[in-house]
Amino acid sequence: MKPAFQTLETIAADCSETRHGFHRHPELSGVEFTTRDAVVAALKMLGYAPQTFDGHMGVVATWPGAADGPCIALRADMDALPLREESGVAWSSEHAGVMHACGHDGHMAVLLGVARWLAENKKHYPGAIKLIFQPAEETGLGAPFLIREGVLKNPEVAAIFALHGWPELPIGTLAIPDTAIMAAVDNFDIILKGVGGHGAMPHLARDPVVAAASLITAAQTLVSRRASPLDAAVLTFGHVAAGKTYNVIPETVLLRGTLRTLNPALRDTLRADLEALLAHTASGLGIASSIEWVEACPATINDPAMAALAREGLRAALGDGCLRSVPPSMGGEDFSYFLQQVPGAYFWLGLGMERGGLHNPRFDFNDAAMATGIAAFAGIIERFYRP
Repeated sequence: MKPAFQTLETIAADCSETRHGFHRHPELSGVEFTTRDAVVAALKMLGYAPQTFDGHMGVVATWPGAADGPCIALRADMDALPLREESGVAWSSEHAGVMHACGHDGHMAVLLGVARWLAENKKHYPGAIKLIFQPAEETGLGAPFLIREGVLKNPEVAAIFALHGWPELPIGTLAIPDTAIMAAVDNFDIILKGVGGHGAMPHLARDPVVAAASLITAAQTLVSRRASPLDAAVLTFGHVAAGKTYNVIPETVLLRGTLRTLNPALRDTLRADLEALLAHTASGLGIASSIEWVEACPATINDPAMAALAREGLRAALGDGCLRSVPPSMGGEDFSYFLQQVPGAYFWLGLGMERGGLHNPRFDFNDAAMATGIAAFAGIIERFYRP
């Protein structure tokens, strides 16, 4: 860490304690009541006037600028996951079946560290800085909530940035690609409806189970034969439900799955192809069919200019060796909605694998990454206003 940012180590130590509090009291998407109150209290202690909302648990705090210049926004997500924690840490979840398995406790603590760094050092830049604490990232609903509330207005946000802890990267390192970093997520429900009957007399029925098996097998060719080998895509069926006993052909099969893509054009193509394959497979077997898309989020695609600016800020704060080059992830992230509205960039903060992988019951955000995360945001702010 560069000398100008080394004072962040003290802030980071306190923020680790704050994170432990968040970790003990995780809350699921849409019900982050205690989390919101804790964020609001921490911001008020630092002299901010946080804004809350009636329809969701989001919090926004604005640090004033010295002039009416461009506004930059930084975002952290707040929600936890429905998992039973097995990390064994002293600050383990006290809420049965809920834990911060994705590191959002660390993201909030990092952003509160930035808030403290601004307040304690009276850092007033040419424009305001918005600190956005976003609920419901895991459901893909949180960012649209805040956008509808107008958080990108008054003052209008010129650029927006966010980070995510990433165990696959070593501590002290970060990664920020120029374009796509996370995939579009399109979940779907498929219903196949046939005619039930006796398992010994299939000719008198129309078997939706056979149709489901045919569809699942054929759908694997969509990625292998419809998408370029150089274009990442994933199609997974994660749930199959039909029947209850040995010798009854059921009336209905329910299939649930997910489609992941990085290329928006390929996303449209594969959605249409799956719909066509479903219709033809079902009709050929005398089965009625329907598909309902449950869109979680579009692809998270960085603005190349903002990604380059962020990398310069990271190097200025953390040194030339902090950056790593990694491929994008097929996981999803609703920060993508912000990037559809405002130029910005999303980056990964190295956590190391000592605390396990994301969405794992043994995962715990690595406190050793806290200072790096705060310094990363601070470096981006400095670079944005002082090119």
